[in-house]
Amino acid sequence: MPLPIALDYRPALLSFAGIGRATRELAAALAARDDVIVHLFGHSLAAAARAVPVPPRAVLHRLPIPGRSLPLLARLGLGADRLAGRVAVFHWTDFVQPPVTHARAVLTVHDLAFVREASWHGPNAAVLRDRTFAAIARAAAVVVPSRATADDVRTFVPAAPPPRVIPFGADHVAGGPAGAHPFAGRRYALCLGTIEPRKDHRTLLAAWRRLPTPRPLLVVVGTIGWQCDEIVAALRAAADEGLVHWHHAADDARMFHLLQHAELLVYPSRWEGFGFPPLEAMQLGVPVVAADVAAMRELGDGAIELVAPGDADALAAGVSRLLGDAALANARRAAGRARAATYRWRDCAAAHAALYHEVAR
Repeated sequence: MPLPIALDYRPALLSFAGIGRATRELAAALAARDDVIVHLFGHSLAAAARAVPVPPRAVLHRLPIPGRSLPLLARLGLGADRLAGRVAVFHWTDFVQPPVTHARAVLTVHDLAFVREASWHGPNAAVLRDRTFAAIARAAAVVVPSRATADDVRTFVPAAPPPRVIPFGADHVAGGPAGAHPFAGRRYALCLGTIEPRKDHRTLLAAWRRLPTPRPLLVVVGTIGWQCDEIVAALRAAADEGLVHWHHAADDARMFHLLQHAELLVYPSRWEGFGFPPLEAMQLGVPVVAADVAAMRELGDGAIELVAPGDADALAAGVSRLLGDAALANARRAAGRARAATYRWRDCAAAHAALYHEVAR
């Protein structure tokens, strides 16, 4: 018999990428299976960031219920599992977990960057840490997208159940006709990610100024996040002088169009739990230069040009190598495509479905 399960679908409704993308693509892949019945918890007062199609055969439950009312409803026996179709298993997909009352809970821990370095999240770090540790203690199973995050869970929460490593997919990215070049043929490199300390746009800008002229345009796509006033000011100044073209937001069509035409993706993040932008770049055959951190070593498996984190000279040298050595860039493209081909949403969904059945038993 198919098992009724629910995912907290709010990230998919409220954001374009990152956790929102992971939730949206996992839900679609699960809904295509015959061994689960997929319910989507979408109750929120927040307006959806865009029209998100509900996967065929999935059921979206969405009413204007404020998040602060969920604990009260749970005390009355109406946890998120009851509000999403009386399911047997409820999957917490984000760092904010709606309370469940009867179902077994599965938790995805995307990363523990806020534990590894609290300054990256400022005053929110303690709240994120306490909430995540409580959810780990409450969950019947913990899922992580990489061995790097599994190691962090074991390090920082030794009493946690052994985390199950289930990587996300890359095949949501389809390389179609490239279309018109977004900058009339001018060479450019792309950086994707929220403007926040961990993503290290400061080192990125410093590295770009070290490149010999004429240097390629640096295109940054990222919404303004937290603890970032100085780097936002620096990005605006760099944009004014023509060094940077900054998109505060871009939908999938615009983002993948930019990525498909980029000479390379630059990803200087100091720590990651997975890393969608490098994986999406590899899927499209775009070379990647990234900070040498555990998740990037795991994700690329030799396909990514890795440089020392926080080192502007090393980042500039890595960018110069890819831009100046066609043979190296082509080798990275080929290796990246081959590596990305191993990340498939159907595999991700199959592993999750098996875990849900295991937890329900």
